[in-house]
Amino acid sequence: DRREALLRALRAYRAEGPDDVERLARLREFLARPDPFSRDDPDGHVTASAIVTRPEGDVVLLVPHRKLGGWLQPGGHVDPEDGSVFETALREVREETGMERLDAPRGEEIVDLDVHEIPASGQEPPHLHYDVRFLLTAGDGVAPTDGAAWFALGAIPGLDRDGSLERA
Repeated sequence: DRREALLRALRAYRAEGPDDVERLARLREFLARPDPFSRDDPDGHVTASAIVTRPEGDVVLLVPHRKLGGWLQPGGHVDPEDGSVFETALREVREETGMERLDAPRGEEIVDLDVHEIPASGQEPPHLHYDVRFLLTAGDGVAPTDGAAWFALGAIPGLDRDGSLERA
């Protein structure tokens, strides 16, 4: 199941530094909940996203985020039909960018973890997203749609809300 697959992937993940070790521990603890993927949990849920680059790694694909403001990597909520968080990341990239031809140079290896607060919105209370991030690449000639845009690596620090995108 998704939880077991994610736990296996987390065992292979190599945390870098004390902050990363803490994020990993928080996610592992959260996975003990009855359904850590459910949006019905008022404390939070697991999400998935992808750092999308060209094969050369010189640009990053970002999408405008209405709720949080600014530019973020594509990603989102785990749907019931998603077999894994990696499948969620692929689906979200395709939905948010219109890009279908994607490669996973590191397979389903997790490249970054992030835990961040989502502010209250309507009836939804503030909660946490336990975001699992993967690396995807899109070759030349593949153009994004739906407002997504390529940014040079040097532009990322100026766009990054909390340092997590630059870290990833």
